[in-house]
Amino acid sequence: MKISDFWRLLLYVVLGIALGAIGGHILLGVTLSLLAYIWNLYHNLLDLLNQVNGASNDISPKESGIFEEVNYSISKLFDRHKDRRQQLTAVLRQFEQATKAWPDAIVILNETDDIEWANPAARNLLDVRWPEDKKQRITNIIRFPALREFISSTGNTEQQTVDIISPLKPDLHLSALMVPYSKTHKILTARDVTEIYRAIKVRSDFVANVSHELKTPLTVFRGYLEALTMQSDICPPTWQPALQQMTEHAVEMNSLVDTLLNLSHLEESQIPADSEAVDLKLLIEEIVTATSQIYREKNHVLTIHVDSQKKLTGSRVELYSAVSNLTFNAAHYTPDNGTISIRWYQQDPYLVLEVKDNGIGIAEEHLSRITERFYRVDSSRTRTEQGSKNGLGLAIVKHVVRRHSGLLDITSELGKGSCFSIKFKQ
Repeated sequence: MKISDFWRLLLYVVLGIALGAIGGHILLGVTLSLLAYIWNLYHNLLDLLNQVNGASNDISPKESGIFEEVNYSISKLFDRHKDRRQQLTAVLRQFEQATKAWPDAIVILNETDDIEWANPAARNLLDVRWPEDKKQRITNIIRFPALREFISSTGNTEQQTVDIISPLKPDLHLSALMVPYSKTHKILTARDVTEIYRAIKVRSDFVANVSHELKTPLTVFRGYLEALTMQSDICPPTWQPALQQMTEHAVEMNSLVDTLLNLSHLEESQIPADSEAVDLKLLIEEIVTATSQIYREKNHVLTIHVDSQKKLTGSRVELYSAVSNLTFNAAHYTPDNGTISIRWYQQDPYLVLEVKDNGIGIAEEHLSRITERFYRVDSSRTRTEQGSKNGLGLAIVKHVVRRHSGLLDITSELGKGSCFSIKFKQ
């Protein structure tokens, strides 16, 4: 107890004794004086409560003593709180200005995918209007199955982005990214990639047109070569080696053109045109038989493990192309007497196709690029090498997987082998 509080209490007691002596009831006087002291304490506490709750702006102490110090401490707390609030307000203002200027759409979602906040770009790209759409579920505004599945599977899938069309403009292509930043909230961003999409489309159309234009002259060229090779009686023997080599290169070039045309076809649409229930067990057996015949001199051990009898809905031609490319690649880059295993199994919520080998492996720095067109891990390889690949097989695999809404996962280690797995949603 402060000295001033002690003297105040003593004063109340003395006054109570004096009044009690005058009235002839000292005990009653002391009791009344103590009640008056308690009533004064109550009013002081009530003033403090109003001040803390913001009901009163008067922070000047009414009496010296403990309440004076409490008032002073509260005023200091209020000052610090005011400074901190001003700092936070300045930070929020800077954040608001930055997000207004940011060209990408930013939407904050809660645990039920309801909109908590959105920047102005979200209105232009995603048709998400803030604050009109507050507490609205994002999938009720953007009704794309791909986005709905992407949002629901965030954190449970290797897929990092998804390409969608803007709800406002059919010719506006967006790349959406979902980033969880707490246990209950996540950020959805969308970037305009229309120019990138157009550039890819121009490149794809160019390759398709050039490949198409090369098809006819290559066919004529091969026809004349075959005619000359077959007419050995009128063709000088010294020409035969040259004609044979020219024929081999023509065949290889024709195969390359066919592959490019196939790849361009795969890039034209997002889904296969001819879907059916494909028996992967039979498809794998056909591919293993073909691989054993083509690479029989390598004496590989090819094994098949089928743990699921479920069929996959899709294009059998495209799936055969993808699986055969993976299997032929494994055989091509696996040394003699090596092992190659192909598995088809269920791993909820996916059906998984896995091609694994103990071949030469792939360095980590190449893994992110090996599905690009014409990308070669070994730049020293040329098409004139025996059995060399044209660098398009994995590009075809990537597009087939995309058209079947699958995920391609590649793991590899130099000198120990590679594992290519495709996960299809059931």
